[in-house]
Amino acid sequence: GMLPWPDFIAAFGLMLLPFFLIAKQPDLGTGILVLAAGLYVIFFAGLPWKLIVPAVVLAAAGATTLVLSEDRICQPDVTWPVLKPYQKHRICTLLDPSKDPLGKGFHIIQGMIAIGSGGITGKGFMQGTQTHLEFIPERTTDFIFAAFGEEFGLMGALALLAGFTALILRGLMIASDAPTLFTRLMAGAVTLSFFTFVFVN
Repeated sequence: GMLPWPDFIAAFGLMLLPFFLIAKQPDLGTGILVLAAGLYVIFFAGLPWKLIVPAVVLAAAGATTLVLSEDRICQPDVTWPVLKPYQKHRICTLLDPSKDPLGKGFHIIQGMIAIGSGGITGKGFMQGTQTHLEFIPERTTDFIFAAFGEEFGLMGALALLAGFTALILRGLMIASDAPTLFTRLMAGAVTLSFFTFVFVN
């Protein structure tokens, strides 16, 4: 069933409040994750596809534009609306880590070296040199995938992704078979929140 429009608008309003409070801290990353979890619930509550598809297309177009115009918009004299300077720097470093190889880009580059050095089969559990020689910071949180990739290699990374895929598909099956609307929304949102964290990492 489809919820009436005022309910959708109220739900969006309720979601935006914590998003803005968290983003103001400033912690844009966590804010976006909270927003995503809320959007999943609204999606499962019956938000029509004709609204979702244009939003996804717009977001994809925006991301593509950002990547293509990186050289121009990442110049030091360009100020970005809304975002703080460190957030601009972080996005630009993500687009091209080699711009700041010893600063903000250092960790991304070291993460890629770690994943690459794991090769096909990996170096073995707890044998990762990049990770244990402290080249990679936050190896138990932000850079967990780099640490895993170094120790278990491409095969391990593929197995991990296959495991998460199975978990997420199973969660969505549970959601689709759920007996009540609340349980369906709960199972679907939790499962897709899992997906978001896996995708981001």
